[in-house]
Amino acid sequence: MSKFWKIASHEYSRHVFRRRFLLALFSVPLIMVLMIVLIFVIIRMDSNPTPIGYIDRSGLLVSSIPQPAAKWPERTVPMLAYTDETAAKADLQAGKLQAYYIIPEDYLQTGQAQEIYLKEPKGIASQQFNAFLSANLLSNQPAEIANRILDGSNLIVQSTDKSREASKDRFINILLPILAGILFIVGMSTSSGYLMQAVVEEKENRTMEIMVTSVSPGQLMSGKVIADIAIGVTQLLVWAIFIILALIIGKNFIPSLGGLKFSGEMIGIIAAVMVPAFIMISGLMAAIGATVSEASEGQQIMGLFTIPIWLPYILIGVFIQNPNSPLAIGMSFFPLTAPMTIALRIGFTTIPTWQVIVSVIILVLSAIGAVWLAGRAFRLGMLRYGQRLHWKEIFSQQRV
Repeated sequence: MSKFWKIASHEYSRHVFRRRFLLALFSVPLIMVLMIVLIFVIIRMDSNPTPIGYIDRSGLLVSSIPQPAAKWPERTVPMLAYTDETAAKADLQAGKLQAYYIIPEDYLQTGQAQEIYLKEPKGIASQQFNAFLSANLLSNQPAEIANRILDGSNLIVQSTDKSREASKDRFINILLPILAGILFIVGMSTSSGYLMQAVVEEKENRTMEIMVTSVSPGQLMSGKVIADIAIGVTQLLVWAIFIILALIIGKNFIPSLGGLKFSGEMIGIIAAVMVPAFIMISGLMAAIGATVSEASEGQQIMGLFTIPIWLPYILIGVFIQNPNSPLAIGMSFFPLTAPMTIALRIGFTTIPTWQVIVSVIILVLSAIGAVWLAGRAFRLGMLRYGQRLHWKEIFSQQRV
């Protein structure tokens, strides 16, 4: 047992403390931060703080109230009143206004106003003027009615069994399982790729031949798989901490994040499915590394496993329409598609307990089988330097 943990510790430290791993580990959060900052910068630059003028001939804005404050990172556009069009046109041509509106006498009956500009204002500026008009139209209404109208409709889509619902305030709760699945795929692909490459390298430089003199093939492969899982968990943990901090900070700037809730049931189901799935994929990658003669050949075979893992995301439209369809249930039981299918379905419906149990049992058995397969392939292929080990040989050999 001590040899097993020594192998796991060595494999973990050998990969985690490499420069390329640390670069990959922190590059994902860094890229996400840069993308978010870029989006905020674009919104900030897109919001022109140059005032908008208006000529009110309807009497609606005689005692106007200020427009609602713009949501950060937008900049508030001042609204300036004019008594005649000549002064407004002069300021527009001088660049002191980005546009001005003429509100006719029959505006309350027609709801139509005239917009004059030299260059069409950005959508954000027009939205702020519309909010300014709406606030003044509702100034005589009770505050709760005015606020409800200004906030707009909040449609709630509910499943027939009332177990799941989605709205603009809770939409982030649907995205969380999807995001967890994507992070799982990225972390799994990275760490499993390290494992497969390490097995191939040790096979090429004959390190395996030395190692098997002091440790059994089963201990060696089990230690490598455990190290691979630890590497993946390290990646996911760092990324999860970053995402949680980003969501907590984002609540102060993005109102839709206010409905964010972390469901213990959801986290438990996702963890129960993805842990054995991770072990299964790691075992398969180790088995591939033991059968091929070059790392590039292993990468090609690895792609065949990646396609079914991504398949649920390709069929996401089907799951949204009917998350309990026979196709969705069947893919929840197939080992390679199960983790992503469960992650998608749990965002749209309540998955029956028996389906989760069956999926977990299948994944656990598949994980055990994958580790056994990796050990068997390793024992058969460790002395075949420069030669491929055919899969039929793995299953046809009676003595190993």
